Amino acid sequence: MFNFKTLKLCHPEEDSSLSSFVGIRRNKQGELEFRLPRGFSEFPVDDFDQTKRLFFRLYSTFKKFERDSTRDILDQRAAGKDNAEKQGNGYRFKDKEDNDVILYSKIALIENLLDVYRDLALDVMERRIGRDEKIDYSKIEHYLHRAVYLPNHVIFIDEMDLPRQTLQYEATTLIDLFCFILSELQTALEQEIDTRVQELAHRFSEQHLNHDQSLFNEETFEITIQTLKYALDDVDKHTAYKDDDYWRLYEAIELFLYGELDMEEPHEDGTYWGINNFSSVWEDMCNTYAFANFDIVYADTNIVFNGELVANFTFGGHKIFKKNNFENPFFIRFRNEKRWMRPDLINFIENKDSIFNDDIKIKILKKYHDGKVDIRIILNNENKVDLYMEFVKVIKTIKNTPNIESLAGKAFQVISSPNEFGKTVEVKRFSNEMLNNFKNEINKRNINKFFLVFDWKYMDKKFFEQKSNKLDTDITKQICYESCLNTVVEKIKISSEFVIPCYFIENREKVGLVEEYFALYPRLRENGIKIFKADFQLIQDVYLNHD
Repeated sequence: MFNFKTLKLCHPEEDSSLSSFVGIRRNKQGELEFRLPRGFSEFPVDDFDQTKRLFFRLYSTFKKFERDSTRDILDQRAAGKDNAEKQGNGYRFKDKEDNDVILYSKIALIENLLDVYRDLALDVMERRIGRDEKIDYSKIEHYLHRAVYLPNHVIFIDEMDLPRQTLQYEATTLIDLFCFILSELQTALEQEIDTRVQELAHRFSEQHLNHDQSLFNEETFEITIQTLKYALDDVDKHTAYKDDDYWRLYEAIELFLYGELDMEEPHEDGTYWGINNFSSVWEDMCNTYAFANFDIVYADTNIVFNGELVANFTFGGHKIFKKNNFENPFFIRFRNEKRWMRPDLINFIENKDSIFNDDIKIKILKKYHDGKVDIRIILNNENKVDLYMEFVKVIKTIKNTPNIESLAGKAFQVISSPNEFGKTVEVKRFSNEMLNNFKNEINKRNINKFFLVFDWKYMDKKFFEQKSNKLDTDITKQICYESCLNTVVEKIKISSEFVIPCYFIENREKVGLVEEYFALYPRLRENGIKIFKADFQLIQDVYLNHD
């Protein structure tokens, strides 16, 4: 097993040669290199526990992605996720953008151990060889060198190595050793551990290890691995009869203790681990989070959510999810035929709370005897920067134009117009009565009922700061989606967001935050498209808990 302490971390922005790969492989210097996902620029490079946790959670993520993507293959039905094809210890398929995806999800030193546990019932294995207190007198001449010689020419032999028909736990160090490794591994993978496995693992630890030793502990990893190797060698020396089950256990333990990722032989099992196009995983993670938290009316996905495939309609040969009462408007007519487009996901939001209570705070700085006030306008919700700037603009206009209804209507119509984020704004000698009337009028309107058009982007935020052909194409697509959606909905605001992964050092209650407008490519601002940095860890939690 490799040591996480010596695992070299690599951020995607440091090396563009493997920009789409996430996982572990050897670099040109022969070092094991853990290539992190995009958005992980703040990930701590010298934190053993965080590196270990990320590895095991990515391992679980890839295993779930493999199960979901190859579900049809394993069930021997039609082709799986966009025609998945098994090749050696990985899978190859095309994603929805026709990109080639190769998933290497197998690490033999872990897989073999878990496979043995699934295949062998620890409490019913038969004919195990070990030391036994029973004495076979027909073989006594072979144990004279172990005998204790008593007075009157009496000899005493306390145990023999004999085949047994039932498993005797107190004599099976091999089983205890296996259970200790399994328990440590399942703890790291955040899996439930069988009570019997815990009991045997504890017994091994009590007999062979110090109280603070652990397999995946930064300080005790090397000494623990060495102790386990000694224990395995000792078991092998004192086991006379070795059947198929013995060898399965022994070889799984041996591979785990001595094995590593061999990048020199790519055709061998467990050569390297990861995926060459992580965007496919990121999309499934985001879609799963959305199905768990949003009111989805449309989604270009057929993920497995809580055990079921979500797609319920087919358009243009592609399976998608669509609410029954939602009319699919995403097409253009060409030569009397419909050419279908497929946005990633459409979320319908209806928030009945007043925006001025929750998202925009108005603080009274000074009151005057004539009913005027000095006010400070403060943004509470980073996601409402467009509304905030529009409100400030309209408030300033009110001082010269007393038509409350027309101003409220104007704010409602252009609520998503692009604006750069501004500092806290103060307005002097404003009519307090007019301010209250305006707030009441605009809150009567439907501004908190809208559609969000999401596009999952596996990109760094720098990609959205400057012009590129791909970014221009993505923006054009998003504008088309909004235009199509406008044909079937009336008087409901439509907004677009590009959702990118981000590693946050501190735990967050919210799923992410909007990137500030001023740093973005101008065309994004001109079309009101936001860049939302989503908390990778929170989204991953939801993904792993909705099998």
